[in-house]
Amino acid sequence: MSVLVRVRSFSTHDFPGQEVCNVARKNCGSILLMVCGILLCGTSARAGEATLHPSLQRATAFAAGRVSSSSLQVAPTRLLNRPIAQAPSSEFNLIYHVAGIGYPSFAGGSPPNSTLAVGPTEVVQAAQGVYSDFNKSTGAIIPLNGQNFTFGNTVWRLLLPGSLCGNSNDDNGELIVKFDRDAQRWILLQNQYDPPYAVCLAVSQTATFADNLWYAYQFPTVQGKIADYTKLGVWSTGGQSDGYYQAWNAFSNGFVGAVICGYDRAKLLAGDRSAEQICFQLTQNDAYLLPADRDSPVRPPATEDEFFIGSVGEVDNSHLSVYSMHINNWSTGDATITGLNNSQLIAVAPYNETCGLIPQINGGTIQALCDRLLYRFAYWDDQPSPTVTAAPPIPPPLQHWLVNHSVATSGGQVGVRWYEFIAAHRSVPVNSLSVFQQDTYTGSPSDLSYRWMASIARDNVQDILLGYSVSSSSTDPSIAVSGRKYSDALSTLSGEQYSVMGPAPGDPHWGQYTTMEIDPSDNCTFFYTNEYYQLFSNDWSTDISSWKFPNCH
Repeated sequence: MSVLVRVRSFSTHDFPGQEVCNVARKNCGSILLMVCGILLCGTSARAGEATLHPSLQRATAFAAGRVSSSSLQVAPTRLLNRPIAQAPSSEFNLIYHVAGIGYPSFAGGSPPNSTLAVGPTEVVQAAQGVYSDFNKSTGAIIPLNGQNFTFGNTVWRLLLPGSLCGNSNDDNGELIVKFDRDAQRWILLQNQYDPPYAVCLAVSQTATFADNLWYAYQFPTVQGKIADYTKLGVWSTGGQSDGYYQAWNAFSNGFVGAVICGYDRAKLLAGDRSAEQICFQLTQNDAYLLPADRDSPVRPPATEDEFFIGSVGEVDNSHLSVYSMHINNWSTGDATITGLNNSQLIAVAPYNETCGLIPQINGGTIQALCDRLLYRFAYWDDQPSPTVTAAPPIPPPLQHWLVNHSVATSGGQVGVRWYEFIAAHRSVPVNSLSVFQQDTYTGSPSDLSYRWMASIARDNVQDILLGYSVSSSSTDPSIAVSGRKYSDALSTLSGEQYSVMGPAPGDPHWGQYTTMEIDPSDNCTFFYTNEYYQLFSNDWSTDISSWKFPNCH
């Protein structure tokens, strides 16, 4: 007798110490049923049984004020990364790169999962439960209260003392930093891993991060479950669904399924402690979702819902799942979703999500995660049309979404599969998205290196930049980018450049995501952060690099 069972391998970061069984539309055979029988499997929210009604919750704690101290010591030194000897690309140019959070100034434990955000004059990086502020023009660090690095929970610890959000700074909370370009405000997000668990949101009161003026909020998780692998998107439409949107994987004695939440952006920005959190608990088949995250200076259509994408390999290896969340009324919690249980699919080119290990120069290996889409699901509305003069002709104004994930290649390596989805320039349902271009990047021309853990974004003239980690049996794990001008042939990238060539092998337990962002001041300059190693040890380093295509202005 065959049984519909799939064993999903969550990382030890996702839920330390155990594998989790997931029901899906695959016939994995009776042998996997035996495996599932000895593993700790989720018992709630089985496929088709998730609660479809939204949960409405409000902040359980709130405060406003200036953060005027911290307990992290001033870093004694900070080294600039050594320059890379390489010919410049004809497509795009490195502006600068500097050392971010990490060795030798900050010694972290588990991998950093670095994110960054870009504002009018600053770049703020978050990694391993700490954050740092940098001068956008020079890369010089801006000390906050005389300190180079600040613990991620500092805002809540000082403004909400004794709260769940203030009591600990667990790096599993995956600190994320964002910049809301319309409101000119900064956002910090960190989930709290101590029971009864919490979502910690902070919104700056000014456009300058270093002002350290914040509104601090604490929200509950859904049904008191652990919230893991959290991601945040800004969906500033000015319409009903205008909000900040979060996705996470929920655990309660096993994997329960993805959760998607919307937060009342207008109230958060106003410092209103009654700000709403509206969430949906999805099924075990829905996992690792990414919320759409606006990059463009032009707002999305006011009546368009927030979109999510995810579930790599949950249905088959030639589709991705898409979801939408619509807010009818924030104050009453009236909201709807589409896409539950992988019911809305986008057909893509077939891919292989079963990645092997990444080789390193010393014979060691690195674990690559190929079972999820990688941060971010970047959104761009190109109305009015960009000032592109090169062929091909400019298409009608469109909406664009960019995302990527790692795949196994036919040559045995790991490459980066990237996608650009488009839709008409008007309010559309999520199932109207279509593939404009897609490709698996394995070098230009293809080589024997492995590329993984990428992030992708575009600029004002539809140039695309992809950043990622790269390693091989003859190359230490390094940080590289590749890109394309709008006039290049579709579904191609070219001109790989390194920002850092790793001088040492890395920890086999690599990070799970990284971040590429566009500068909201000029809509042309890309900022990218990723990890590498300067020593053969657990002490990782991070790099912040800045790039620009000469044709963008």
